[in-house]
Amino acid sequence: MNKWTRISISSSSEKTSGGFTMLELMIIVVIIGLVAAMAVPTFYKGMPKLKARTEARNVLNLVRLARSKAISEGTQYGVYINTANKQYLLFKDTLNPTSKTYEIGDLVSSGPINIERDVLISALNFTNGSVVFLPTGEASQSGSVTFNISGGGAPYSVSVLASTGKSKLQ
Repeated sequence: MNKWTRISISSSSEKTSGGFTMLELMIIVVIIGLVAAMAVPTFYKGMPKLKARTEARNVLNLVRLARSKAISEGTQYGVYINTANKQYLLFKDTLNPTSKTYEIGDLVSSGPINIERDVLISALNFTNGSVVFLPTGEASQSGSVTFNISGGGAPYSVSVLASTGKSKLQ
């Protein structure tokens, strides 16, 4: 018996196709790269709008937190929006509760929180920039605050109804 085994080499016509060639894989990678490169400008174009919506949601959450704290703790809480400094904060109305507005000296519970650089406060309909919630859940006044981006676009408004204290994002 021979120790050496003969290996036969098949001809090219007998080859089976069992995968992708390196060239085919590289073409796919290039196509995916081109599609991703075209999507990046669209993504960045939508970022400012997303920031305006995020700021509106953050204020809405703070307004709802103020109402919840007022009800649960049995004392007045409010949200103050400072348009000059582009900030907002949550405060406990302790200094002069009958005024139902933010005054320097009220206990700040959260903030001040800075508003994103690209986001504008296009309208504020709360007297003195603040809304205060009573222990009954009612608000001191009805009003809204509207956020937009510097280049225009769809505005996002947070509104509060005085009689119920309910708030919503529009």
